[in-house]
Amino acid sequence: MNYEFKRLKSFLQADSRVGISFFFNGKRYRYYNAKILNLDLQPNQCEDPEKQIKLNEMLIAFQSMLEKGWRPTDAIKNDVEVKIENILLEHAGQQALKQKLTVKYSSYYVRDLKKAASCIDNFVKIQQYRNLKFSEFDISKARELLRFTSDSSRVQFNFKIVYSALLGEMFEAYKLPNPFKSIKLKKKEEVLHKPIKDVKSTLEEISQYNIDLHVCCLITYGCLLRPHVEIRNLKWGDFADDMSYISLSGSRNKGKKNRIVPVPAFVREYLNRGEDENNIFSKNPYAYNEDYFKTLWSRYKKTSKILKQHNTLYSFRHTGAIKVYEKTGDLTKLQQVMGHSTLQVTLTYLRGLEIKQLSVSDMPEL
Repeated sequence: MNYEFKRLKSFLQADSRVGISFFFNGKRYRYYNAKILNLDLQPNQCEDPEKQIKLNEMLIAFQSMLEKGWRPTDAIKNDVEVKIENILLEHAGQQALKQKLTVKYSSYYVRDLKKAASCIDNFVKIQQYRNLKFSEFDISKARELLRFTSDSSRVQFNFKIVYSALLGEMFEAYKLPNPFKSIKLKKKEEVLHKPIKDVKSTLEEISQYNIDLHVCCLITYGCLLRPHVEIRNLKWGDFADDMSYISLSGSRNKGKKNRIVPVPAFVREYLNRGEDENNIFSKNPYAYNEDYFKTLWSRYKKTSKILKQHNTLYSFRHTGAIKVYEKTGDLTKLQQVMGHSTLQVTLTYLRGLEIKQLSVSDMPEL
């Protein structure tokens, strides 16, 4: 089979940096990591022999994505059969979605991209913009699309980001300004996460309702893992032999970094180890669907006599974060246990919880 890219290979520079390179339409491309593929493969941050292993994984990843149709951003225009002066908005939306889906994204992000592309299709049809050229899609049309999408300022704020991500590479490839970047919307109001006041009683009530939900809440609170992805997909092989910690690779958590999380004794007593390859909830290699805990939680909440209005499944994680911070006073430790990519994310998270970080004794004295 013939592909449009040629001479894909790895290389080693004089400064010891490694990477991969290939030619596409006569132009050479070099990459030193796989961030552009949304993969946490950064060989230059590793020591040998892991450096070579990550480089080989990176080479295989680029080979696979190129064969599936992925192209460098500035090469997208070479794949377009229609000239910029003729391409229509509805075609641009579908073409952008096709290009985006050549990269492996989370199911939630793919869902948002598909919904955005569908909204563009409906916008074109209902607003009678079938003849609207992509080059004519300016800031006024972008605002109109956002208003068409929803009357909610919160939804508009979210979709502005998704539309920009979906069409961003198309704007860049055709050297057009991205109108979504120029639109200023009212900032979403911060939601104060309500911690759970009586964790023990709440967990006891949940244990009477559903065992899986109880274990999920225990791990969310005790290990501060995210319930819907990280915990739902846990396998027994992710636990140490003595069940004292959980190991998650960067590809399996939001922060994209390898994580080792201690497992408290009060969590371990409810874990009955199974085969390494089996999911801890389904007891087979496959995890339950992504809405499994969301559904259980919504049903439990209707029967609960303890939960407050703004308590959510994530409230266990928020409560655990407060306990860790109050116990250690160490932001770096909190960042590590939360799995945040940067310390700034942790600081923003603490502000969202409205944790009191200074006392009167901390202030200057005269």
